[in-house]
Amino acid sequence: MPPSARASALLAVIGVAIVGGVFLSTRNGDEAAEVRIQNTQSLFTEASSTTAGVDTADTATSSVDISVPILVYHIVRPSYPSDSRAVRALAHTPQVFDAEMKYLGDAGYHITTFAALESYLEHGTPLPSNPVILSFDDGWSDQFTYAFPILEKYHYTAEFFVFTNPIGHRGFLTWDNLRTMLKAGMVIGDHTRSHPFLTKIADPAQLWNEIDGSKLLIEKTLGITVNEFAYPFGQHNATTTALVEKAGYKAARGDYLKRGGTASLATLYALGALNAPTTTTAFMLRFPRH
Repeated sequence: MPPSARASALLAVIGVAIVGGVFLSTRNGDEAAEVRIQNTQSLFTEASSTTAGVDTADTATSSVDISVPILVYHIVRPSYPSDSRAVRALAHTPQVFDAEMKYLGDAGYHITTFAALESYLEHGTPLPSNPVILSFDDGWSDQFTYAFPILEKYHYTAEFFVFTNPIGHRGFLTWDNLRTMLKAGMVIGDHTRSHPFLTKIADPAQLWNEIDGSKLLIEKTLGITVNEFAYPFGQHNATTTALVEKAGYKAARGDYLKRGGTASLATLYALGALNAPTTTTAFMLRFPRH
């Protein structure tokens, strides 16, 4: 059902900023609100999909280089007829997500964390065989409803990168959701305040607020230390990377690669990642059995 003419215009402008409170208006009922959520996901994934498959120019030569696929999930929920092509390209049904999680274990892969990767690169702490990192972007409420129980089912740890402006608003995770996931062993990372293209921000104070202000807010509200950062749309440059390091993060996830990336100390603030395949067939081809 298309949104009513009386529905509030979306406040989220993907590619520039997504404004917290986009789903504050619910006077047209839950169905219209759900359509607005789908439309916002569509706008976001259309922007995200333009950067998928971009290789970085990093050529690290550390003696402890290691290939650790970092999977990125965005939307995990039942499919809707109104979903755009961009949403379908990045969305996983709960059934497919469950099948992928089960397959990783059955195929000999072991779920690890950014913290474990950082410890390996900095101190040589051993990683499990065939390591894979699971991460989620943006903080959609569907991740809590559908993905989180499946992660618990398989005893997997994942990192949820949230941008802070919309936390607690319709369609997004709440602070209580985040607390629940933390208690269950999940990790919360930072994804800025408003999800802008950081490389297009000219104002140094605004850029710092997006990178450091959001970190401080999460830490103060949840009582944790946020160690990992995910660049919106995977985009970064020397300025943004330097600020991420200055803000005290231990690592940052960068561009989406076609086949994942090789991690090293030189790429710790620009780790390559892979948008998770949305069909089990494609997923199995990407991760052959060991």
